[in-house]
Amino acid sequence: MPQSPREIIEQHFRAGRPLDAFEAIYANAREHGGIVPWDDGQPAPHLVEWAQEHHIDGAGRRALVIGCGLGDDAEFLSRLGFDVTAFDLSASAIALCRERWPQSRVRYVVADLLNAPSEWQQAFDFVLESRTIQAIPWQYTEPAIRAISRFLAPGGDLLVLCLAREPHEPRTGIPWPLSRDELAQFEREGLRVVRWDSFLPHQPRFRVHYRRETAS
Repeated sequence: MPQSPREIIEQHFRAGRPLDAFEAIYANAREHGGIVPWDDGQPAPHLVEWAQEHHIDGAGRRALVIGCGLGDDAEFLSRLGFDVTAFDLSASAIALCRERWPQSRVRYVVADLLNAPSEWQQAFDFVLESRTIQAIPWQYTEPAIRAISRFLAPGGDLLVLCLAREPHEPRTGIPWPLSRDELAQFEREGLRVVRWDSFLPHQPRFRVHYRRETAS
């Protein structure tokens, strides 16, 4: 019988193993038909809108999807022509991706954001971070941003999609919305803001396009 995601999360937080909750949720979905609460069954609308607005063509470019979940965003980028690598901490999530997209060109990989393969450093022309940082305890925010920044090749683009909060607002979870102050770390890691969009209906959200400049 499937457990509720809330039950799974609370169990793992009480046990002091919050990141293990992701594998448990995906395993619960794969083995028992449980719910993955953040799965919308489609690519992120703010990613699709951004790609259409900018006429994104991924041909000849390498893309990395952070915390790929069930693969909708990765498959969307693949359809745009990108050579896509998509990873998740959860082995069950990656197994579900491979089962769901058996003919996919995407490379689905089990990997830890905070201990990623060294060959990924500055290896990607486009990186998508959609709602991963906000899903992990806020103590991991700084190392996660540092790791994500290092994936970008010179001239590469990063798109960040997340729930938003004002800096003075308390952290609440789960998830943990991100403030402009927290996201400013991407700039301290050497990235430049190309465009910052804020969306206010329902729950506030940010969409931020960053770029790593080429050496002068």
